[in-house]
Amino acid sequence: MDRSYRIGPDGRTVVCDVSAARGDLDTLSEALSWRRDDLSRDDLQDADSVLALRALMVLDDMLAMRGDEEHVILSVNRAQVHMLCEIAGAYVAERDIDGYQAPEERERIQRLRALAGPLMDCCSELAAAQEEVRERALPV
Repeated sequence: MDRSYRIGPDGRTVVCDVSAARGDLDTLSEALSWRRDDLSRDDLQDADSVLALRALMVLDDMLAMRGDEEHVILSVNRAQVHMLCEIAGAYVAERDIDGYQAPEERERIQRLRALAGPLMDCCSELAAAQEEVRERALPV
């Protein structure tokens, strides 16, 4: 997962441009769908629940509209990377059982495990870059 960082369009936030394999994005999209289905079963009676579901849908749409290219450049912010990291970990924790699982599910779990480290690194690097941007913006 090759990453580069830049100032976002608003001039105050940092975004990460990630070169990711299509298979990794498909696996993350499947984990997002799993979380979205889980959230949609709950009562969506408060604004925070609706906003959380909407954020998942936006991120899932970003992953899906990248076509069938082998490697895809994706621009994400810290909140989106954090969400991906959290969902990948939750998926693995809940779905990795000792019993039989279909080979596709086993492969998905292994791929999400492999993505956990790079996602955490990206989240940390975005936090550090955002702090650097904030410090430079402060008047001396």
